[in-house]
Amino acid sequence: MKKINLIVFVLFVTTTIIAQKSFEKIVLGQAKEMASDYNNQNYKKYVDFLLPTDWGKESKTLSGLGKLHTERRDTTPFKILRVLKSAINGNEYQTLVLCKFWNKDSYIFSLSKDGGRNWLFTCPISTKIYFNMAVVKIPTLDTTFSDIIDTKYGKRAYYKKGEKIAPFKFTDIQGKSISSDSLNGKVLVLNFWSISCSPCIAEMPKLNKLVAKMKGKDVVFIAPAAFSPKDVLINSFLPKHPFDFRVVPIDIDDYSVSVFPTFVLIDRNLKVVDSSSKFSYKELEQKIEELLGNVN
Repeated sequence: MKKINLIVFVLFVTTTIIAQKSFEKIVLGQAKEMASDYNNQNYKKYVDFLLPTDWGKESKTLSGLGKLHTERRDTTPFKILRVLKSAINGNEYQTLVLCKFWNKDSYIFSLSKDGGRNWLFTCPISTKIYFNMAVVKIPTLDTTFSDIIDTKYGKRAYYKKGEKIAPFKFTDIQGKSISSDSLNGKVLVLNFWSISCSPCIAEMPKLNKLVAKMKGKDVVFIAPAAFSPKDVLINSFLPKHPFDFRVVPIDIDDYSVSVFPTFVLIDRNLKVVDSSSKFSYKELEQKIEELLGNVN
């Protein structure tokens, strides 16, 4: 009986591999046809290959593509290279394709709902994409793709509205420790930023005023700084651009944050209330006051 079960298992695996190789060949052919349409500026056919979520109204898309194609400096053709991985999630076939776009390695995700016969594709995506960002684009995406595109998936601090934050322990530029445990019961404002981010620098004077205005209240302002070495912050940047948040140099690859500045508001129970890269000074102040219980 065990021998029969083993034979059945081997046959199943072999059949699956053959089926995958078959639909990988189909997806490559259709991807190359899509790339050819793009290179030949046949945007109507190109758009027909794309997932509906990747572009807006067709008229807008075709106009934008034409403008993009004529204005870009790099005329290197869009080239499909190979399938990196395939998966079947429920009745949806999925592949990750490596391509060259604007002379850079890029990814394309492709989906088929008819057994791998016909495919729809995403636009080329940066190879530096976080997997959770890919899932926002394609919610049904098989998590095993993260093994290739984002080995830190599931290990980064991820600030999702309504969820409690993962415990943290920062060390600020003065060498002082800041832990989430010690801040329970306080409102936290995290401002992810970088010394190379012009909008971040421009808003610092207003943020300093906010810190001063909130002095003595149960709110803590922390500024995790990405791509910002401690010695540069202390010796050259902060003397020119004073910043009254508690500045903490970080490795941004440990966080699911890709836009600067990004503010994360955390309530007294260490739950994420909101996050955005577009808070105005007034919005930020009002939201903090609400969390402190000062606004009815």
